[in-house]
Amino acid sequence: MEIEVGEYVRTREGTIYQVYDLEDYGFIIDRGMDWIVKHSKDIIDLIEEGDYVNGKLIKMNYETGRLSIPKDIKSIVTKEMFKSVEFEV
Repeated sequence: MEIEVGEYVRTREGTIYQVYDLEDYGFIIDRGMDWIVKHSKDIIDLIEEGDYVNGKLIKMNYETGRLSIPKDIKSIVTKEMFKSVEFEV
């Protein structure tokens, strides 16, 4: 798995990072490649069903077979991040 400066990575914990420089790249490599779920130059590629983008739940559109993702992304809360702060009653 080759990751380049400028790419985004999504970790098993659901954190999304952008690799800004070689120091960031070194930190990611030190954590181990199994820590990374996927990486891409386009942040949209890292969004999964169940994540929240701009406060809206991302769902699969079964007619098109694609995720319904807003074009102008301002914020992302991944389903893993949401789960980590969830309080069950």
